[in-house]
Amino acid sequence: MSQDGRHRETDTASPANGSRGSEGEADETDTAGTAAADATPAADQRVLVVTGLGRKNRRHFGPLAEIAGETTFVALEPRYDVDGARYVAVPDVGPRLVRLVVLFVLALYEGFRNDYDAVVSISLFPYGIYALVLKAVYGYPTHLGVIGIDLDHHVDQWYGPVVRWLFGRFDAVSVPGTDHAERLTHVGVSPDRIEILTNAIDVDVYRPPESGSGEDDDGSDVTDVEYDFVWVGRLSPEKDPLRFVAALEVLADGREGEFRALIVGDGPLRPAVVEALETAELTDRVDMAGWVDDPVICYRRADCFVLTSERDALPLALLEAMATGLAPVVPPVGSVPDVVTDGENGLLVADRDVESIADGMARYLDEPAFRRELGRNAAGVRPDVSFEQASVDWGRILATLEG
Repeated sequence: MSQDGRHRETDTASPANGSRGSEGEADETDTAGTAAADATPAADQRVLVVTGLGRKNRRHFGPLAEIAGETTFVALEPRYDVDGARYVAVPDVGPRLVRLVVLFVLALYEGFRNDYDAVVSISLFPYGIYALVLKAVYGYPTHLGVIGIDLDHHVDQWYGPVVRWLFGRFDAVSVPGTDHAERLTHVGVSPDRIEILTNAIDVDVYRPPESGSGEDDDGSDVTDVEYDFVWVGRLSPEKDPLRFVAALEVLADGREGEFRALIVGDGPLRPAVVEALETAELTDRVDMAGWVDDPVICYRRADCFVLTSERDALPLALLEAMATGLAPVVPPVGSVPDVVTDGENGLLVADRDVESIADGMARYLDEPAFRRELGRNAAGVRPDVSFEQASVDWGRILATLEG
């Protein structure tokens, strides 16, 4: 999209690769050729990304850079590079609030000195707001990637009507699953502007261990599985780790056999979790790993994954665990039912009732063959949550923006 009166500068990024993977639609024939064809309109597009995601840039925007003709980042933390992208760095001076203001100024200047076909952002505050300003000033089509807090919190606050109005100003809004897509329509976003963008993971890392390989992905020796259950997430109220502890307590009270569990993560509820484990006399059965940057080795040392979130979109930890071959016990929050089918590749508990979660965990302990079967089936999620699939999704998003 060329803007009259402004000069297109010549700095360019590496040529884009064609998108890979499949559309993932159950009623269509999935072929690599179809995926590449879907991404073709993106090959000549110049995309400006306004972001503060830091190390998450690769996962969220790497698949976009694979298919866009040129991708430029105005980023708080450019050291987390995306291959083939160009970076406009925000100077590392002053507190974060000052740097966010500088990022906005740099994004405005970048939008002036170069022509772009689209502006992409994730999270309404502040990056989506910045994208809308660029749209107002230069006429660029804008995208917003919705994260949980945008719908789960901001919409319900006193300023919720403003948030709903802002959602409607974007030319494309992406969400990780069908639950958030439906909720967007309820707040007034036109369905033809809503796209599903997979919460992508590196399926070359998160995969079932090869039988008899004798080593993990990082080259370390793998011992026998140490834990029956693993819980991964921020130790915060919305993730509800205390419910996991309560389910473990019910499980321990109802059986004589031993079990082991691992809690991976950190956050404000850590002291409460430690206290709850001590009160329930579970400290000899439950280890706390703290924050782990790359939790694949934790998944490899467990049989089952447990989710207890009060609210969630489509948890990354769930996708990582399933891709690694863990059988999940999960409530039907957010878009979790998009990937977990009860009794086929996991157990969906009807609600977040502690006894129901404990019953699911007990079934895995009592029926190891059933648990192994569901774990094998869970790994079948890998093609649908790959970077290749995310590139296909980005192709559709750019086509919607071009639209």
